[in-house]
Amino acid sequence: MLFRKIYFGGNIRTDIFLFIIAFVAVLSMAAIVALAVLEPAGAGSGYSYITVSASGESYGYPQVARLYVSMNGTGSTAAIAYSNLSLTASTLNFTMQKYIAGNSSNMKTEAYSLQKVYNKSYYEASETVVLYIPQVQNVTGAIDALSQVPGVSLNQASAELSSQQDAELTQSALRAALSNATAQAETLSGNKTLEVNNITVSRTYIYPYIQFSGAADQQSGQSFFSGIDGVQEQITVVFSYR
Repeated sequence: MLFRKIYFGGNIRTDIFLFIIAFVAVLSMAAIVALAVLEPAGAGSGYSYITVSASGESYGYPQVARLYVSMNGTGSTAAIAYSNLSLTASTLNFTMQKYIAGNSSNMKTEAYSLQKVYNKSYYEASETVVLYIPQVQNVTGAIDALSQVPGVSLNQASAELSSQQDAELTQSALRAALSNATAQAETLSGNKTLEVNNITVSRTYIYPYIQFSGAADQQSGQSFFSGIDGVQEQITVVFSYR
């Protein structure tokens, strides 16, 4: 038997590859399925093949948020407009330090413009900034603080999974998908001992059901957003058995 690499949508995902090896090894110990990634069997080998598609999902409450903010400064010259905008930006940066975990890199410029206002005698400098809030429960306080900064407007607020949540939900969804695929293959094969020939994984995000809400969500500890976010893993597995 020759082992070969398992490919996921044309690319090798090292983290998922190691996870699949560990997952299937556990199933093998439980006498559910044994891992043996085979080269295609030749004629008369006695193997039968089953291709099964399955999916798994995992959900959680988003733990981080982003605020999309715009601000502007005006002046009789471009230099004065720029200076006034810079003053507002400095005030915003100082005010938001508590909510962006003291990390100014969590405040990033998304767009900037400086121009003379049409048919007017003054200039306007505008900037759109994205604020990354590492703890979603701080969003309410951050928005209250924003309202105290002159010349600043909140355009949009969104919640999302943290990097750690993303990794954990991905593993959980993949585990569920592999379990579902194995169960299907066992039924189709008449509960034969199965061997894995190939696994293809494609990942699909399930978009969050997030709402603007001032009501506190006691279960998640949030005070601004309500709803859940999640990850779906879709896999296709080729099993063989005698």
